[in-house]
Amino acid sequence: MNEKLIYQQATQDGQIQVWQDDDKRSLWFDRVILQSEIFLSDPAVLPNEANRAMLAHLMFGQRPQNILLAGCGGGAIARWFNARSPQTQGDAVELSADVAEVAKEWFDFPNKQSHWQLHVADIRDFINESQKIYDFILVDLEEDQYSPRWLSDKRFLKACKNRLSEHGVLTLNIIPKNAQHYTEALWNIRQVFEHRTLSLPVSGHDNQLILAFKQAPDTSQIKTTSEAAAKHWGLKLAPYWRSIQQHNPPGSGICLSHGTLPT
Repeated sequence: MNEKLIYQQATQDGQIQVWQDDDKRSLWFDRVILQSEIFLSDPAVLPNEANRAMLAHLMFGQRPQNILLAGCGGGAIARWFNARSPQTQGDAVELSADVAEVAKEWFDFPNKQSHWQLHVADIRDFINESQKIYDFILVDLEEDQYSPRWLSDKRFLKACKNRLSEHGVLTLNIIPKNAQHYTEALWNIRQVFEHRTLSLPVSGHDNQLILAFKQAPDTSQIKTTSEAAAKHWGLKLAPYWRSIQQHNPPGSGICLSHGTLPT
């Protein structure tokens, strides 16, 4: 293990650190929150499990043309999309100008040849002012090591839903402060998206992902679509499907419409 600190900066929100271990570079907040992790020589591979899990919705066969990423960090997911799907256009929104500068300087994001743009803004303002429609909206934000309460507020959720395409998906990375926080977040998301939701815990992390769909996905051909998606995107999607089956019993979320999810 040759991990070494190659950059650090103190900000009003805490310490930003960039670490490198051979070909792997990572972005940390206060050496507690691992926000981004990349392979310098291969942006088409995501080393971080939490980042990969954020892409679990790809198992349903969507090929996104427009993506909104809220919470850029080092831009690992955006770099991955650019490597795997260069024609995809994306907007990455980062509140901290310091983090955005680190993304440019140390993580080569956004690449000048990509169709991605990096915006320094509050995602709440950006999404209310934007007129663009997105196939995927990925929200990965934290304040004081937890998800801010407004992230699962109905007003923000409705604004996200209004920016989704007909078959669009909103993926929220929830880091709950306690059980009540998670329960309230899940309830609000299910209300706004009319129970077209799926829950997916991230293995080895406190993160709880919630996938919210503009329209309920067709799970009847999940074996075929997930295998094709895994091959196309270079992701192991079967473990996410098994976890979804385990954590979404009939009567919750998407199961309400589709009954018992197929094996």
